[in-house]
Amino acid sequence: MTLYREHTPIEEHGLSGRRVFVKRDDLYGVPPAPPLAKLRGLRRVLQREYDRGTRLVGCWDTRVSKLGQGVAAACRGYPGMRCLLAFPARSGEDPPPQLVDARALGAALLPLKPNHIDICVGQARREVTARGGVMLPFGLECQEAVDAVAEEALRTPEECTVSGTLVVCCGSGVTLSGLLKALGAGPARVVGISSGRSIERIARCVRRYVREVPATLQLVPASMPYCAVGSAVCPFPAHGNYDLKAWQHLQEHIQDYPDPILFWNIGA
Repeated sequence: MTLYREHTPIEEHGLSGRRVFVKRDDLYGVPPAPPLAKLRGLRRVLQREYDRGTRLVGCWDTRVSKLGQGVAAACRGYPGMRCLLAFPARSGEDPPPQLVDARALGAALLPLKPNHIDICVGQARREVTARGGVMLPFGLECQEAVDAVAEEALRTPEECTVSGTLVVCCGSGVTLSGLLKALGAGPARVVGISSGRSIERIARCVRRYVREVPATLQLVPASMPYCAVGSAVCPFPAHGNYDLKAWQHLQEHIQDYPDPILFWNIGA
């Protein structure tokens, strides 16, 4: 069963009378893998760990992300590899649908009492380590994930980026880091719109992986809580807690950004 596309397409859509190129990187995953671009990097991390002898990986997932589902699907490609997915849940609260799907794919679920994110991730790591496993980086923030984004971004035609605007939502900053590594100073504006994380933490992520951060980078703070869903009408599938927020920002500020405009749709 093929769960991934080698490359993803660029579509053209209209917004406020302007042409917008849309990189449908959400199409990388094929069901039962979720529509999520980060699976490129995830597969590299899983291969590394599998080669090291790891047979259990842990992942912290939110109630709206689909990374955990992606981990469960990807583990099926490695004989004997299991996964434990930790997520926030109040007493008696059911897991979200994507984690129900992950369980059907073979994942074990670990509900944890909601708390500060660093505390929750620490609790999950201790449980995974106690079972002899390895915890995946939070938000898949690692070199493999950044490099995987950069390699796909290098295939972007210049007509979509040079002297224009690149727009992307930012959960951790990993995708943004890969785009900056690949596209460098090509776009006149690079706009990273937070889906909820502080722009200070996103900026720290970028600085870890990008040697020279271009002055063209603009980080936009989240305009609504992480769990809130954007309200914009979008002509292509966009995750409400991630991509739709960035599309809404573009819709409201498109007059500020030069053509060509490239919107990088990541899924989540």
